[in-house]
Amino acid sequence: MTDAQMRLTRLTIRSFKSLEFVDVELGDINVFIGANGSGKSNLLEALGLSSAAASGQVDDQALLRRGVRPGVPASYVSSFKGMTSPEPLKITTTFTSDEGTVEHEVSRTAAGSADPETSVYIEDTVFASADGQRQYHGGRVTLLPGAPLRISEARAENGGANMPEVVRDVKDCLYNYGIFAPTTPTLRGTVSDFTQREPVGLAGGQLAVAVRDLLKPRKRKFGTLDLDELLTLLDWVEQIAVVPPSRAIVSPSVPTLSEVIRFTDRWMADDRNLLSAYDASEGALYVLFALVLALHPKSPRLFAIEHLDQNMHPWLARATVRMFCNLLLKAQPQRQALLTTHNPLVLDGLDLRDDRIRLFTVGRNATGATRIDRVHVGPEMLKAIEGGLALSNLWIMGRLGGAPDLF
Repeated sequence: MTDAQMRLTRLTIRSFKSLEFVDVELGDINVFIGANGSGKSNLLEALGLSSAAASGQVDDQALLRRGVRPGVPASYVSSFKGMTSPEPLKITTTFTSDEGTVEHEVSRTAAGSADPETSVYIEDTVFASADGQRQYHGGRVTLLPGAPLRISEARAENGGANMPEVVRDVKDCLYNYGIFAPTTPTLRGTVSDFTQREPVGLAGGQLAVAVRDLLKPRKRKFGTLDLDELLTLLDWVEQIAVVPPSRAIVSPSVPTLSEVIRFTDRWMADDRNLLSAYDASEGALYVLFALVLALHPKSPRLFAIEHLDQNMHPWLARATVRMFCNLLLKAQPQRQALLTTHNPLVLDGLDLRDDRIRLFTVGRNATGATRIDRVHVGPEMLKAIEGGLALSNLWIMGRLGGAPDLF
């Protein structure tokens, strides 16, 4: 890995699902708000397609491993009413550091004699620019169905056979990208996670193991976070531990993994105050899940979370997002997150005066194409906030955008 870590600074998408043309400049924490069906998930999945292409394998399994919903190839390309000749699919991710710029481009190419409804070819290209030199690496993979081809890594305009370190860094960052969408049964440990990875699966699998890795009760630490700060979010919890399953806290009819999270309830009698993850408030599990991704050393450098606020009280969601942002911005190695939410109070946990934290509204234009706009903190917004209106109020009032037109 390079000393100056490459960061994703721009995402440009053409003709992918509802994203006819989108160009987004990204920070370290990027929150996307908008109505259901506006295109938020499509944005995350476009990055997932780039991730699969960077791995050299774009098929159903490669997409599922990244949290992308597989579909027939024809459904990946934008197709709006009245559109006679849609633009070719192209997804460009731009990474920058002090060492230069790397663009990773995924584009649809001619399928030859193959049926475009069942087979689409994807060109995977990397342009690296450093010290005034431009280098190229590329290959071709097949998108659904059939066996994918491996990408050649050894082609360069300057004749070099070795991949530049900055290109390798970008490939590694993209390769490990995933869209996390935790579910309550998986977080409880009663259902297997078919998209397992380190430190947790995309659905929240092996949460107990990840919590155990971070939990240092003697030092009163959860990773780099003071344990007492964590417990301020979970005000009913006196202690957290990770233990082997015991019939004293888990019913014999409940399937469990080799380790379970155990909570000590501060309000209950001493002989009945131990709860497993199966019995505990599900909101606590979603809080732990979010903080694991912010703190764990094996978390991806680039990841997305669908509905970070899921199953949390609005005030808990606001406090969790505030803590998540503070921890992620201090993480080493540096990490970037793309988040979606429908909870207005999540916005109140964002310090938009910090340019590393960015808020985007997502909606559809008159033709149905997704439009994404960054919310900037300007004089008018500051005046409204100083007048007593929070970002959540401004969103509900329709002054930020990203809200369905239902009234």
